[in-house]
Order: sequence, then structure tokens, then C-alpha cells
Amino acid sequence: MEIINDRNAQFMLLAGFIIAIGLVITTVILNSIIFEINTAVGAGSEPSKSEIVNLVQITQDEARSAYRTAAKTGDIGEFNKQMNIFNGNLSKIYVLHGEGVNVTWDTSNWAYYRYPAFTENGTANGVGNWTVIESIKNVSTFELRNVSGLNFEINITNQTTGAFIWSLKLDGTDSIKISNYTISSYHSVNFSYINLLNTTYNLNTSIGSNSSKISFINGTAASGRFNIKGNATYGSAFTRARDYILNATVTFSSSRVRSNITIPVSVPR
Repeated sequence: MEIINDRNAQFMLLAGFIIAIGLVITTVILNSIIFEINTAVGAGSEPSKSEIVNLVQITQDEARSAYRTAAKTGDIGEFNKQMNIFNGNLSKIYVLHGEGVNVTWDTSNWAYYRYPAFTENGTANGVGNWTVIESIKNVSTFELRNVSGLNFEINITNQTTGAFIWSLKLDGTDSIKISNYTISSYHSVNFSYINLLNTTYNLNTSIGSNSSKISFINGTAASGRFNIKGNATYGSAFTRARDYILNATVTFSSSRVRSNITIPVSVPR
């Protein structure tokens, strides 16, 4: 009887030990599963943010490319054609990952000749005082078109020394004020086209071995198109131009996130 009792006690101890081991293993497995789920969710949200940022960038780039193509003929249809191809290809790529993407665009500014403000992003509430281009060696094209507004100023300074060089200010309807370090003068112009390299405006296209920068001041007060071309001090040609602001809307959806983003795209830049 004692032997049987000892065996029963040993079996009970063994059973208790096995149950304890099972509970430990189960707890470890559950913790591991919970950790993996949390890790997957945490990691899953980040690619979505990256994808959205990437979508915004490639949509802006494609819209600008489509605009450059269409601007050669002035045909909005060419713009829509290229953007439709882009939208179709983008949707096919993302559907393979179980995600949906759709891009739409509004060309009403282009179609109805509504021109951007002279702000940093071209919108009416954008930054009004900003640097358009710096490290300038010389300028070969400098023009404004379809201008409207007052008190807007273009300012050129010596980037090396900080000294003032030249400025143009809208001063009444079809009138501008030109200033340099020695004199100011007023000129009657047609706001539909202003060539800032007109010899009577006395703008030096180069300042020797120094570099210069062009800034827009009070850009919220006026609108229109600008086109600036030249060479930089580091040896490359540059173009800074803006004709319109076109709105593109990107709709992105997945199991993790859904977003609808409207992007102002300045074209051609």
C-alpha cells in the first residue's frame, strides 16, 4: 500500500509539473503572438505614411511633366491624356498590394486664365516674402506676364555682401517703380507683359565675381506669371517659372488607413 501511495503521489507531482510547464509554454506563446501583432501593426502604419508622402511627390512631378508636354501645343487634352495614363498605371501597381489609389485633377485655373499669386507656393495665403533663386551668376531671361495687383516688389541683392542692387515695385495700374543704389524712376508699362531686362530699367545681368539672389516681397498682394532663366555660380543653368496652380487630389485606401489629399501643384516648376 505504501508503494502504491508513493506512486500515486509521484504521478500527482508529475502531472502538476507537466501542467505548470504547459502553462509557462502557453503564456510564452501568447506573449509572442501579442508582440508580433503589435509589431506588425506598428510597422504597418509607417509604410502608409511613407506611401502617401511618395504619392504626393510623384503626383506633383507627373503633373508638371504633363504640363510641359501640353504647353508645347497649348492643348489641355494632352495634359489630361498623360495624367489618365499615369492614374491607370498607378492604380494597377497599388492594387497588387491590396491598396487603392485614384488621382483626379482640376485644370480650371489653366482653362479660365486664373493666375497664381506671387507667393512661395502660388496660393493666395502662401508666404509673401521669399527667395526665388540664389547663387546667381547672370540672368538671360527675366519677365512677368498677366500681372495684377499693387505693392508687389522684386528685390535683387548681392548675396556675397548683402548690399542692395536693384528692385521693381508695382506702383499703380500699368506703372512700375525701378530703383537701384543710385536712383529711382517710374515707368508706364503694360501689365500683360513686363520685360525686366529692358535696357531703360538699368538692371545689370551680372555683378562680376559676386553672386546675387532674387526675392519676391509682398507676394500676397499681386498675381501673375514669372519666368527667370540664367546661370548659377556653381556652373549650372537654371529656370524658375510659374504659370498656374493646378489642384490634384489623391485618394489612398488600404486596410490600415484611408486618406483624401488635395495638392496644389505649381506649373511648370
